[in-house]
Amino acid sequence: MSLFKNEEENRPSKVSESITLRFEKTILGELRAESKQRMESTNALLNQIVKSYVKWHKPAKNAGLIHINKFLYKDMVEHLPDETLKTIASDYAQKYFTDIIEMFNSTSSVYSYIEYLLKWIQMSGFNYRIDEENTDYLILKIQLDLGLKFSKFIGFKISSILESLDKHHKANVEVTEHLVKVQIPR
Repeated sequence: MSLFKNEEENRPSKVSESITLRFEKTILGELRAESKQRMESTNALLNQIVKSYVKWHKPAKNAGLIHINKFLYKDMVEHLPDETLKTIASDYAQKYFTDIIEMFNSTSSVYSYIEYLLKWIQMSGFNYRIDEENTDYLILKIQLDLGLKFSKFIGFKISSILESLDKHHKANVEVTEHLVKVQIPR
């Protein structure tokens, strides 16, 4: 999947190796049951688990990210006025985000942010869709289902981060009670 033009040219080819691992019997049983439920091999599931550790959990810990219950997060945001949410999102983008994104990627760019955002969405368990039909814009729809205020906060945060990464960004962010829609020129 190509999010931005010419991005595939810059990616290294994937080479794999094999390794033998030993697991406690109960853990291996749970892994096998999970892979059966997902209708994929245990090897594919283990690859996903290791990849999520290397690509998300390890850099997230190093970047100072913590887990927080989404309903607690929603309830905290719900009590704040929109102007306060905008200020928090803007301060976060200006003061902290560049350092955070560089823990995940070697550079801070709109493209590396979109990669980070997609990882965050996946790790948080939110549904999303990328409009593959549009060649002029990357259109990302994130289904949050946590109310209008939470959608607004995430929208403010995405918009502030994109602006901090590219002052001339022409991204458009729209929100509803259930959805955040991000449209970025390719």
